[in-house]
Amino acid sequence: MIWKQNTELSQYDFFRGNGYSAFSAVALCKAGIKTLDEADEFLNGDELCDFRLIRNIDKATDIIWKHIFAHNRICIFGDYDADGISASAVMFLALKKMGAEVCVRLPDRIEEGYGISKKAIKEQAECGAKLFVTVDNGVRAVEETEYVKELGLDIVILDHHEPGDVLPQADALIDLHIEGETYPYKELTGSGLAWKVAHCMLEQIEEHDFALSLADIAAIGTIGDVAPLNGENRVIVKRAVKHMRDPYYDRPGIRALMGDMSHITAEDIAYRLAPCLNAAGRLNVKGAELSLILLLETNPLTAAELAVKVLSINEERKQMQAAAYGQIREEAEKLVNAGDKVLVLCTEKAPNGIVGLLAGNLKEEFGRPAIVFAFKTDKDGKTVLTGSARSVEAFHILNGIEKCRELLLNYGGHAMAAGLSLRPENFENFRRAINETASGLTDEELQPTCFWDMQLEQSELSDELFAEAERLEPFGAGAMKPILKTEVKLLENEAHKFIGQNGKHIKLFADGFSLIGFNLAEKYMELSLPDKITAYATLGENYFNGGKHKQLSLLDFSA
Repeated sequence: MIWKQNTELSQYDFFRGNGYSAFSAVALCKAGIKTLDEADEFLNGDELCDFRLIRNIDKATDIIWKHIFAHNRICIFGDYDADGISASAVMFLALKKMGAEVCVRLPDRIEEGYGISKKAIKEQAECGAKLFVTVDNGVRAVEETEYVKELGLDIVILDHHEPGDVLPQADALIDLHIEGETYPYKELTGSGLAWKVAHCMLEQIEEHDFALSLADIAAIGTIGDVAPLNGENRVIVKRAVKHMRDPYYDRPGIRALMGDMSHITAEDIAYRLAPCLNAAGRLNVKGAELSLILLLETNPLTAAELAVKVLSINEERKQMQAAAYGQIREEAEKLVNAGDKVLVLCTEKAPNGIVGLLAGNLKEEFGRPAIVFAFKTDKDGKTVLTGSARSVEAFHILNGIEKCRELLLNYGGHAMAAGLSLRPENFENFRRAINETASGLTDEELQPTCFWDMQLEQSELSDELFAEAERLEPFGAGAMKPILKTEVKLLENEAHKFIGQNGKHIKLFADGFSLIGFNLAEKYMELSLPDKITAYATLGENYFNGGKHKQLSLLDFSA
């Protein structure tokens, strides 16, 4: 890994000149803030946008109310990831509060794949559904929407994905990315959009407090979908974190997963909570339903039992991912040495549900686009390869995949990530074709390079600096923590401790603070257990035995 100084903090001097500290100035620059007004809104904003500005929201809510008043069965159709599960939970709880007869149908990642399907529509219609409300999917479901209308049923689509050239002819369609949208903030996720529509309807029956209480679930989907933490997303997450820290926070399923929540952060949701909610759907048929039930559970004892299952599945996912990555990593090295600029591999040791995680692992380690496939049997009993792609800034992965479309069965996505499928016999041809589209990538663009933002002396890691970092929360996508470079002298008598399963993580100790490095124990041993390191890290805090301790989260180090 090569580390360089970040030279793209263009507004740094401006913010320093207007009274902001060096650390805050870096944080604002990394969040793309340009003006003092934007800075004030980013740091202090707490206002939600007016849901009445969403185009078609009156049409959508009128249709839903019509079916509630008629006592018709309403089917919420969600997705199997943290955002889709959260969106489904928000809408379900809201409609239940309004007295609706409502159910949730989640697609199965393993056997069905993303989005509403004719099979699911037929199944729910036979169960008596008169209205479908899609959340976190539907904007490209043109044929499926036609099928709903052929059956004489209604459909409301709430989605946040990029629309295609043809829009589905739903009874009401809301997607903030459709041209002409009147809502001022476009980056809501599926759960965020579901919450806005639910908020609108709950206000109509004067359930203001209940509406706001659902922000915690919307925040889980927002963070889980790696949405930028600016604008209204930031407000949702700030409100949610404050709510979750309350001693009277009453969401037993989340409490059972997280334990002590008095100091929960957006990063905890991103790295601990969301992966657990995702794991069941990645590994098990209809597994996402377990995560949904856990979110909705109101009995603490039942929630605790469900949480044990979810946590166990997530541990299984980690082990499966590690084993599969061990299998494909060696092959990836061979491809790099052979000159491939896009790593295209197939795993035999993992289900389709984790290929995206494996592609992300490859991208991070080798600094180049990666596509990982797994075997799957389609509805006709034929073997297909379904894959997931992760890319780097220099290569628009969807454009590259689109140039190879004659070899594919299906594909979709965006610049940095995509999904695709093909016949096994086309695998090698696709690998060659996608690499041809990436032939213009330079070695520099494919170099796994990371950037540090500011250099500090060890003596500058003060209580005040850690407190300042805490005030700048939440950190996450679009608002990343400043990365520090600092020389650290470790304690002589207690320099290190190996922790975690198989001792693969490292905890280091310095005067006044500790350092935690995930998956860095082996490197520390290879460097002969140094007592002085150059650390590349972010600021954090460790709460232990009722106390608060300063801690650096190591991204990397050298000796």
